[in-house]
Amino acid sequence: MKKHLYFIILLSTFFCLKGLAQGYPPVINSYADSAGPDSVQIFISYIANDTGVIKAQIQLQLAAGNNIYDSTLTFRAPANDSGYFQLTIDSLFPCTTYHVLSNMKNGLEQGQVINPLFSFTTTCSTGIVSLNENSYTVIASTQSIEVKTREIPQNGSIEIYDLSGRLILNTPLNQPVQQIPFNQNAGLYVLRITGNGQSLYTNRFVIY
Repeated sequence: MKKHLYFIILLSTFFCLKGLAQGYPPVINSYADSAGPDSVQIFISYIANDTGVIKAQIQLQLAAGNNIYDSTLTFRAPANDSGYFQLTIDSLFPCTTYHVLSNMKNGLEQGQVINPLFSFTTTCSTGIVSLNENSYTVIASTQSIEVKTREIPQNGSIEIYDLSGRLILNTPLNQPVQQIPFNQNAGLYVLRITGNGQSLYTNRFVIY
């Protein structure tokens, strides 16, 4: 009886140590995208868990099983701490809906992609004639946001949202170079510039 109990204890210890060696997959905190007519920027924030070495398989699909992009990338972050990565995918079609699949594992194993993480649609045009994305430059820091514009739109405003869609800041855009105090927690945010009731520019930025 004692030998049998001793064997069970050894077997349980072995599988426990094996589980610790393999570690646990990371946890996705949040994600976002910034899509143009022929490209997309994908942002994913995660908790690295035990190893700090992450293998992220990213797939882009036009339809179920129709992969137009499939790549496994390696990222590093402090163990059990938050990490963040950004990926740009080009050569997409305008006015088209794509599905993003992500499978993030620790550095020792790679599993099957089973979940569509989110979907996005590329824009159908590059914007209005007088103002386009090249008209603006946005520089973010932990204390402020700097917005530069080549042309100030009529009734222009700058709006900043968090990833839940909550409006955090709304201020007029009335200078070619405008400094905006911005003291928020680390994370992903959405900046939108409007003018004459139209959305002229939208992009994501990160506060570390």
